[in-house]
Parts: sequence; structure tokens; C-alpha cells
Amino acid sequence: MKLKFSILLLLIVTAICAQTHRFIYEFKYKPVSLSDNMHTEKMILDITGDQVQFYEYKALRIDSLNKKGGGISQYTFPHPKLKRTLAASKNLNYYLISDSYFVYPSNDSIQWQIHPETKTYNQWQLQKATANFRGRNWEVWFSTDIPFFEGPYKFTGLPGLVVEAKDSQNNFSYQLAKIEKPITANHNIVETVFAKKPLPITFEKYKELMLANYNDPYSRFRSMQPGSWMIEHNGKIIDNIEGLSQITRNDQASLRRNHNPIELENALKYPEK
Repeated sequence: MKLKFSILLLLIVTAICAQTHRFIYEFKYKPVSLSDNMHTEKMILDITGDQVQFYEYKALRIDSLNKKGGGISQYTFPHPKLKRTLAASKNLNYYLISDSYFVYPSNDSIQWQIHPETKTYNQWQLQKATANFRGRNWEVWFSTDIPFFEGPYKFTGLPGLVVEAKDSQNNFSYQLAKIEKPITANHNIVETVFAKKPLPITFEKYKELMLANYNDPYSRFRSMQPGSWMIEHNGKIIDNIEGLSQITRNDQASLRRNHNPIELENALKYPEK
């Protein structure tokens, strides 16, 4: 009887650890720092046992589509998908560049200063903390009522879940909108969302690839025979080198305009063309 009880207890503990706790945040960000225009995305923080994943809500739909087959769906997003161990400062950063998927490691330790100010949000008591992280000053509000030393993006290490976060220039903000416990979840979605294995690289190689993609985002088409390829770009059909050159210049100008990195210290410097 004692053996049966021990096995049952082990199964219960394993089931609890395998349960995914999902925190859905409303993420607002400015693609252009000097503009008042804000974009809004839903972001997901999944905690399963000691594994943490942070990614865009739209990845759930793309992951589902790709599992059904019939072609691979993908999309670009200016911020990384993340994976880390619970409450750890080391992250894996996932980016889609052109049609290739890459991952690089980063050490993102944050020195938090906890303040005495408190406030109430929904049913939770929140406390204020501040930090400078990679060139931006952040104000966050965390709750010890939610016992995960975690938060959106790379904001970990506080004695409770980060419920709100914003930078001092109001370029970026996260606010917890919903908590779920999904019956099923892809515990490796940031790895598998695009149905291709991410290639491990360094941060230096990531910057090199990003600049190469900026300089010639359609390089693979230039080496093809005329008439053997065609792409649709903003509703316009492009099937020649002159067209590629024009949309390249347009894309480069758009990248320079819409370049507002969340980590200023790691910002890429796009050359003028």
C-alpha cells in the first residue's frame, strides 16, 4: 500500500510540474521612437516546470498551421522569442532572418532596486522595482501574490511575477492581461514554430547576418535565371533585377525609419544608402 501511495504521489507531482502556467501580456511598442504611434501585440509567457518560453501570441496559430502540413507559414517580428530556465538570467534568443531561423545565447543579469511603493491591480498587491537594462531605464511592478520569480521579456529575478513594466521614455510597455492553464501546450514552441531547426550562432554572427540581410535582402533571387522566379511585394509582382533593386531601397529606408531596439546597447547601426 505504501508503495502504491508513493507512486501515486510521484505521478501527481509530475503532472503538476508538467502543467503549463500561461501569462498573457499586452505589449505596446513604438516602431519609431519619435512617433506617437504605438503597436500592440499579445505576448505569452509560458512556465512549464523549470522551463520558460516568451513569444508572440500569433505563434500559437502559426504552430498549429505548420503541424497540419500543406506548406510552411512564417512571419517576422522585431523582437526575439526567448527560452530560459525558470528565474535564470541566461536566455536563448530566437530570430527569423529572411527564411532562416537562428538562435544565440545571451547573459541578461539585471540589478533590480526594490522600492517601498505599492499599489493594487485587479486582486493583486503590487510593489515597484526599477533597473537600467541595456541602455533603458525600466519601472516594473511585481506581485508576490503570484509566486513565480519571472516576467515578460528578460525581466526575471524579482520575488514575484512582473505584472507591469515600462521604460522611462514610454517606448515599450507590458501589462498582464490574462492567466490561463491550457490543457495542452507545445513545450518547445519557440524551437518548432517554423517547422525548421534553428541554427545556433553567436550574437556577433547575428549582427553580421542582419546587416547582410539589410544590404541585400533578396540576394537569392539575383542568382536565378530570368523568368524562373517571381515574388509579390506589397501587392506588386516583382520578376526582374530592376524591381528587386527598387524594393530593396524601399525596404532599407523602412528599416532605418522603424528601428527602435528595446536594448539600446545592442542596437544595430544600419548604414545609409
